[in-house]
Amino acid sequence: MRAALLAVWAVIVTGGIMQTANALQTDLLGVRAGSELFPAWSIGVLMAGYYVGYSAGPLVSPAIIRRIGHVKTGIAALALSAATIVVHGLIVSPWAWTGLRAVSGLSLSITFVAIESWINDRAENRVRGRVFGVYLVSQMIGMTAAQFLLQLGDPKNLFLFLLSSAIFVIAAAPLGFARKAAPHHVPPEPFGLAHLFRLSPLGAIATILSGVSWAIMFTFGPVYIQREGFGLAGVGLFMGLGLASGSLAQFPLGWLSDAIGRKPTIAFMCAGGALASILGVLAQGNAVLIDVVSVLAGALIYPLYGLAVALVNDAASPASRVPAAAGLVLLFGIGSIFGPLVVGWAVGAFGPQAFFAVLAIVMASSLAAAVTSR
Repeated sequence: MRAALLAVWAVIVTGGIMQTANALQTDLLGVRAGSELFPAWSIGVLMAGYYVGYSAGPLVSPAIIRRIGHVKTGIAALALSAATIVVHGLIVSPWAWTGLRAVSGLSLSITFVAIESWINDRAENRVRGRVFGVYLVSQMIGMTAAQFLLQLGDPKNLFLFLLSSAIFVIAAAPLGFARKAAPHHVPPEPFGLAHLFRLSPLGAIATILSGVSWAIMFTFGPVYIQREGFGLAGVGLFMGLGLASGSLAQFPLGWLSDAIGRKPTIAFMCAGGALASILGVLAQGNAVLIDVVSVLAGALIYPLYGLAVALVNDAASPASRVPAAAGLVLLFGIGSIFGPLVVGWAVGAFGPQAFFAVLAIVMASSLAAAVTSR
C-alpha cells in the first residue's frame, strides 16, 4: 500500500487541488447565474453543458495520451481549464457559458482519464481499491474546502474566477514533479455501453443514476439554496456539509458493502437518500433542517458512484477493469447530463422545493433498480 501511494502521490494531490478549483467554479457559476437572474431552465442547460464535454473525454483521451503522454496531457488540460473559467468571468451570458462549460467538462474529463489510468497502471489489484479510496477522499476534501473559498470575494467581480483559475494552475505542478513515475501505457478505449450492461446490469444502472443524483446535488445545490433566500455563507454551509458527510461516509459504506454485499448496501443508500430527499421537500425555509438534510443526502448520494464501480469490478476480469473504468466514466457523464436539465426545468416550473422532489424520484428509481436488477 505504501509503495503504491508513493507511486501515485502526485496524481492524488493533483486530483484534490483540481477538484477544489472545480467545486469553486461550479458554486461560483451557480450563484452568479442566480444573481444575473438567468431562468432556472437555462441554468440547467449550462450546467448540463459541462457533462456533455465530460462525456466526450473518455473517447478522445487515449489518442491524446498516446501522442504526448500522461504528464503533458494533464498539464495541458488543466491549463485549458484555467483559461476557460477566466473567460466565464469576462463573458456573462447563458449561451456563452453553456459552450464554455462543455470545454471545461472536456478538459477536466481528459485530466481525470490521465490521472485514473496512472493509478490503475501503478496500483496492483490487491491495493487498487484502497488507493482509489484515498484518491476519492482527497477530491472530497478539496471540494469541501472550496465552499469556504467562495466567501472570499463577490461573485459579481472577477476575483473568484481568477482564484479558481490559479488553483487549476497549481494543480498541474505535482504532475511536473513526477514525470519519471508516469506510466508508459496508454489507457485503453472504454468498453462499449452494452458490454457494461451485460457485465453488471445493476452496476451500469447505478452508475447512470449516481451521475444524475451527483449532478443535481453538486451543480444545482448552490442555485437551490440561493433561491431559498440564503446568502454566500448559507451556500457554503449547505454544500460543505453535504460534501464533508460524503467524504466521511466513503470508507464506512465501502466496509459495509464488503461485509454484506454491494447490492444490499446500494439499496440501503438509495432508500435512505430517497427518504432524506423527501425530508428536504418538507424542510422548505427551515435553515437547520435543510442543513441536516444536506448531511444525510450527501452521505448517501456522493459515495454511490464508488460502490457502483466496485460492483462492476467484482464482475470484471482483472485484465478488463481498466477499460471498464473508462466506460463507467462515460456512463456517469451521460447520466450527469440529465440531472441539471430535469431539475432546472422542475425548479423553474414548481419552485425550489422541486430540487429535493426530483432528487427523491431519482433515488427511488435507483432503489427500484437495486431491488430488481442483478
